[in-house]
Amino acid sequence: MKVCHYPEVGLLRGKSPVVTLGNFDGVHLGHQRAFRLLKERALDLNSPAVAITFEPHPVSVLSPGQAPKRIFSPTLKQEVIAKQGVDILVIIQFTKKFAGIEAETFVNEVLVRDLHVSELVLGANFRFGRGRAGDLSTLHSLGGRYGFLVHKVEASTFRDQIISSSRIREELSAGRVADSATMLGSPFVLIGKVSVGDGRGRSIGFPTANIEIEGDIPVSDGVYVTEALVEGRRYQSMTHIGSRPTFNIHARTVETNLFNFSRDVYGHNLQLFFHEWIREVKTFESTEALKTQLADDQTSVRAFFSKHATA
Repeated sequence: MKVCHYPEVGLLRGKSPVVTLGNFDGVHLGHQRAFRLLKERALDLNSPAVAITFEPHPVSVLSPGQAPKRIFSPTLKQEVIAKQGVDILVIIQFTKKFAGIEAETFVNEVLVRDLHVSELVLGANFRFGRGRAGDLSTLHSLGGRYGFLVHKVEASTFRDQIISSSRIREELSAGRVADSATMLGSPFVLIGKVSVGDGRGRSIGFPTANIEIEGDIPVSDGVYVTEALVEGRRYQSMTHIGSRPTFNIHARTVETNLFNFSRDVYGHNLQLFFHEWIREVKTFESTEALKTQLADDQTSVRAFFSKHATA
């Protein structure tokens, strides 16, 4: 997948792409359905499959105090979109000025004049333009005028409710990573770099990798069953997110204890895949009580992987 930043769209010169638009936070099952149709139409027309997204998240520009914690960092979002078969990702810098563009102006100047769109693939609830005044009805009407087709993608559902980025954020904020994984189509993941910690975990027999997370941490505090991908290999792990009240440390950190792993990976990139919530963050009366709990946590993690390896 190639990436370009609007208005530098020379990659599309002379093309008539099939296009989908959205924030695509999480690239969930609903987004993936749109990408499948996008690729299908692009192959039929022998045209590029193009996704347009916006950075930063529009809410962070229009209402910074209400900006959601993003499911994926921009880097991870690009990586996952690339796996959907998209040929070109166009990133539009979202500003207050851009938000003021009227719906028809956006279609005329961005989609038609600059991108030469042939077909659009969009969800039923897609909104665009100043005040979010544009919708699929608007696009059908303008398509007839400017010569492009519009395909509506039906929503994907889970437990009889529409899958959306906001719904997944709600599940993550409640620690329900298994339900989030179902809607995402794969486990929720955090990415970051291993940094030097204070060594407390190692001193009590449970060494941890301290992770400097790239982007937001939308998942709630707690201890989780995870897998850590480091140097191209996955390791079973248990991950603690939050403060460490037993040691009177109040900063929110992400630490993971990798099983059967002893190498020094400071400075290395690491991905954490979240499978199940184990427990909330607790204050322990003593180090020995903490060690007992961590041993129980390890047992829970191993039981999870044993169960799912044989399921």
